Amino acid sequence: MASFHLKTFGCAFNKVDSELIKKILIKNGFKEASENEADFIILNTCGVVEKTERKILKKAIYFKKIGKKVILAGCLPLISPENCQKIADGIIGPNDILSLPKILKNILNGKKAQIISNRKIDKAKLNFFSIQKESVISIVPISEGCLSNCSYCATKNARKNLKSYSQKAILKNIKLSLKSGAKEIQLTSQDLAIYGLEKNKFLLPKLLKEISKIKGDFKIRLGMANPAFFKKIQKEIFEIMKSEKFYKFLHLPIQSGSNKVLIKMNRNYNKKEVLEIIKNFRKDFKDSILATDIIVGFPTETEKDFKETVNLIKKIKPEILHLFRYSKRKGTIADNYKDLPDRIKKERSRILNKVWLEICNQKNKKFVGRIFEVIITEKIGNQFLSRTNSYRPILLKEGKMGEKYLVKVNSFSPYYLIGEIISSLK
Repeated sequence: MASFHLKTFGCAFNKVDSELIKKILIKNGFKEASENEADFIILNTCGVVEKTERKILKKAIYFKKIGKKVILAGCLPLISPENCQKIADGIIGPNDILSLPKILKNILNGKKAQIISNRKIDKAKLNFFSIQKESVISIVPISEGCLSNCSYCATKNARKNLKSYSQKAILKNIKLSLKSGAKEIQLTSQDLAIYGLEKNKFLLPKLLKEISKIKGDFKIRLGMANPAFFKKIQKEIFEIMKSEKFYKFLHLPIQSGSNKVLIKMNRNYNKKEVLEIIKNFRKDFKDSILATDIIVGFPTETEKDFKETVNLIKKIKPEILHLFRYSKRKGTIADNYKDLPDRIKKERSRILNKVWLEICNQKNKKFVGRIFEVIITEKIGNQFLSRTNSYRPILLKEGKMGEKYLVKVNSFSPYYLIGEIISSLK
């Protein structure tokens, strides 16, 4: 019996893809093993930034040197096919994972193999969800691909245009997750807001209403939503989020605080529209968590543009900031622009991160002494991570996974609060 070892890079969507890969291979007679014992190493890849690509290919070369067969799955084979073909014994696209057993059998017979297609499959119908280790969190994708054409993004070259999964299958996966012990459902996609738009309908509100009707004591966390589309359905979504089943959490990737840069990025919204969304969100949910993404060092970003971004972050005060230095990717519009020196990107990243950490320290300091109702969702080492109704993280020394408690906040870091249990809430 041939064995495999799987490594995952990138986003939550890739984590779920990896769980599906495991299920498919085990069902077809393959056995999971350690990387030292495995016949095949499968790298489920991400190609968002060049640094990650280099890391993945370096890993693939290492495994080849120690005599392993290497298969590259995920986005990278479509973003950098030539580099992948030079190194790997097999490559496969993200929508071709059902063909992975065939590829492995070909490689066992001494052949190189690859399958890259533009097919669209409704993965949700394959019981497409993933319960994370040491947690009660289930990641449930609702769609794949996007409708945007951001000038810097290579992911669309891999995931292609939007494919919304069937509502019936999504609801089934959530119910299966809950039966398996999940207490937190994370809905994910490249852009949550566009669910259903290939049919010219914004179907996310309808889906969320149906999810909120599912019986059980659990929380729903919404994934990333592009402001260009989310601005059109924000009022409906915020109204639905008033249900106790939803974390008061919004992931709105802004990318830049400069309208000039946003135009060059082809993001299809402006700063005023973003501020309107955030104003409405904070108004409806006083205790809330705002997450955003920022790219610093985009080729056309001037010092003035960067200062506008810094000022925007100071104004909106996000609790979570995913900060990226711009990375050139082949096949994108921005690849034709003159890149900024790395030293400028690093310095701008350092400045913005420092500003954000100061914001977080100021915010989190105010929570010391307060009491919150939480649910424990993850175990991290010897400690437990709990979440408030807004998705605010509070680290605890004790507790039981999936249980609710009253906790008191004793101290803080920029990234989380630190508390102690006062009582159980069974």
